[in-house]
Amino acid sequence: MKLTTQQIDLLYTFTRQHYVEWYDLQSELVDHLANAIETQWQENPKLSFDEALNLAFKKFGIFGFMGVVEEKQKFLDKKYRKLIWEYYKEFFRLPKIIMTIALVYGFYHFVRFFEETKATLFGLVLLSMLFFGYYLYKIDKNIETTHKITGKKWLLENIAFKRKNFIIAFLPLHILNVVSVFNSELDYNGHWANWHLLICCIFYVLFVLYVYIHLTFMPKKVSEELAKTYPDYSII
Repeated sequence: MKLTTQQIDLLYTFTRQHYVEWYDLQSELVDHLANAIETQWQENPKLSFDEALNLAFKKFGIFGFMGVVEEKQKFLDKKYRKLIWEYYKEFFRLPKIIMTIALVYGFYHFVRFFEETKATLFGLVLLSMLFFGYYLYKIDKNIETTHKITGKKWLLENIAFKRKNFIIAFLPLHILNVVSVFNSELDYNGHWANWHLLICCIFYVLFVLYVYIHLTFMPKKVSEELAKTYPDYSII
């Protein structure tokens, strides 16, 4: 005996009632529950849909779907971090490492061109941070709009949101660290001041590359992953 479309819809409702809000994870659980119910019907055709569903759900233990959700979050978080690291490492291999070195070199000499090194570097950092923050805000708003239109949320997107919010949360800290270096070293002229400026520029370029991956490569990769598995996935 096979489940009807109406019964499949009831399974989706059942997962939402048990606090699974992400459609991709709902779909996996619905597929698992449907197979379990159909297997039980083969063994005992007299079972009602609700009885078979309850038996299938009991196999998840007293915490229900919570364990599955946590494991899936850990798996996707690890997968997401691995993807970021793979992209990030490309900037330290040929040919992209040449671009990385050129960015550090260009940024360092651009800042040194101005008499007020401290104010120039601080201004550039602040402007870039404001730009990144605004860009991330626009991305999140677009995806929120998609959620409202489709009524579907995606766990992989949620993992990406956490990473983006992590970046935003550390923007002020990043700026404060730069200011701290300015106050302790960059107010003075000399060999060590130049080295501290170079180190600061290196860390800044590395940070910009990290954010660049989040803003360009990762949204596209997340969309491709979801669209490949779920044809009805869409992003505005």
